Formats: sequence, C-alpha cells, structure tokens
Amino acid sequence: MSASEKDRKDVESVIRAFFEAGKNKDLTSLADFHSSREAFSKFDENPPYARQNSDEAFVYEQAAFANISDYRYSIDDLRIDMFGDASVATFYLTYGGMFVNDYSFEGSPVSGRARVTMVLVKTARGWRIAHEHLSRYPDWVVPGPDQRPRTKG
Repeated sequence: MSASEKDRKDVESVIRAFFEAGKNKDLTSLADFHSSREAFSKFDENPPYARQNSDEAFVYEQAAFANISDYRYSIDDLRIDMFGDASVATFYLTYGGMFVNDYSFEGSPVSGRARVTMVLVKTARGWRIAHEHLSRYPDWVVPGPDQRPRTKG
C-alpha cells in the first residue's frame, strides 16, 4: 500500500470515527477531531449559519448529538483528494433519528441529507479536521445502491 493510499484510508477512518463518536454519545471526544483551536472553522446547515470556530462547533456538535436518539447515518459517494499533508473529502451524508426534548419528554423524528466537505490536515496527532462545510441537499431522495444522489425533477 502506498503512502497516499494509507493516508486516504486514515482520512476515511477519521471521518467515520467522528460520526461514530456522535452516534455512540462519546461527546467529549468530538473536539479531538478538530485540527486545533486556532486553525479550525465550520459552516453548518443548521443555525447558527455564521462561521464557527473550534469551541463553538464543539458546543453545537455536542448539543446536536446529545439531543438525537437512535441516530443513524450513511456516508455515500466518499471522495478523498490528497494534497501532501492536506486532504479534501467530499461526500453525501444521510442521517436520521429522534430529536428528544428533555423538558417536555417528547420526541419528533428528524432526518436529512447534506453535501459535506471536510478539509483534513496531518498533525502530530494524526489526521484532523481543519474545516467542515455542510449544506442541505435540496429535495433529496434516497438513492438506490448504484445511484448517485439526485434532486427531484
């Protein structure tokens, strides 16, 4: 396996581990996926829509994963482009679960599909996320196993 192939597999592992940490409610580890407090940024499909730094993203990621039970996700059409010690990963994220309002003891189903770009950099701690950008996939339809995502038309 070439160094580039190994790096590509390592990047994929970090991306999948991030969503598994949320699914498994390992909320304190979420910030460990960020490259550093100084060199991290995020745009999200959910409020706030302003650019988030590492501390802000950590708070919102914890809240999102903490309030969703039975979280499930799939990463589709993952593409990882390598640029030395940096990589750009793009994929479609389909997710769902039950949003739980702890104050009213009520739950409501939540689901969505997003286009995701993650920029990862190689650090002394391994590959870490330097930037994330999620945007809702308009009028999403769940694709078949051999189909790319498409909009209704």
